[in-house]
Amino acid sequence: MLLDYVISIDVGGTTIHAAILSDGVIHTKTITTYDSLANKDKHVIINHLKNIVEDQMKQILKLQMNETIKIKGVGIAFPGPADYNEGISYIKGLEKYDSLYKVNIKNELFNTISDNHFITKYLSKKFSIHMGNDATLFAVGEFIKYKDKGFQKIACFTLGTGIGSTFICEGRVVKGEFGIPNSGFIYNAPFKQGIIEDYISKKGISNLALQHGFYSDTNVKELAELANDGHIDAKKVFSDFGIWLAEAVNPFIESFKPEIIVFGGQISKSFKQFESSFSENIIYTSELNVEVSDTPLISTFIGANNLIN
Repeated sequence: MLLDYVISIDVGGTTIHAAILSDGVIHTKTITTYDSLANKDKHVIINHLKNIVEDQMKQILKLQMNETIKIKGVGIAFPGPADYNEGISYIKGLEKYDSLYKVNIKNELFNTISDNHFITKYLSKKFSIHMGNDATLFAVGEFIKYKDKGFQKIACFTLGTGIGSTFICEGRVVKGEFGIPNSGFIYNAPFKQGIIEDYISKKGISNLALQHGFYSDTNVKELAELANDGHIDAKKVFSDFGIWLAEAVNPFIESFKPEIIVFGGQISKSFKQFESSFSENIIYTSELNVEVSDTPLISTFIGANNLIN
């Protein structure tokens, strides 16, 4: 029996996660975490991605010993900015993946894979590599999950170093309509004295922490632990952040009218600390639900898998 597989890769600044899927189902035993090597040069990073592809193939070969394996494609969730259709990264000045600036990652990885005789034995004739925005692929995975529960309009926000955003209506990623920017992203929309990402991000929480007497290097996890223990100033940081978050997304919630908002990203792990102030300030309709994803990595894998036709 011939089985087609897709390798999904979620590229982060510190770690890279990967897994193999077939027919949209994840083979959970293949889920693996790797170092990102994000500060290395181009050749090291591209070769590292090739090694991840090879490692994933070896894992599925162990699991499917009696089957004929064909890899249909590799779907990569990658942070922005980037030209995702072309597969070119435009990350610069972040000390993470700077060496990939203006590099065509899809072509470089395809060429590197093509030189590896072990990998090429198992590639489908229609093998392809596709790249998508990490926040968008997370949202696609979440939409697939919630569609089965009857939801057709979803707004997803990933809260971390910056804010990722994707709006999906009936399976279609929305750009340039329903009040959503042409890019589909809201991070650079005007907000207060700057743009949304100045406030709704790790940087925004750090600035709030400074205003409330904390050191500049106090991280979100530490603040959340303090808030959970009842520390008044830590609780105030998150309360203010929840207000900012609601104010930042309200214009888009009002124009798009989603049935559900889903949060992901590292900061969303502390959602209970700012849930109250967010809920008090968000524009609610009777149909609006708010959730924090309990399977963000799985959703991203499914979204990356969805890139491969």
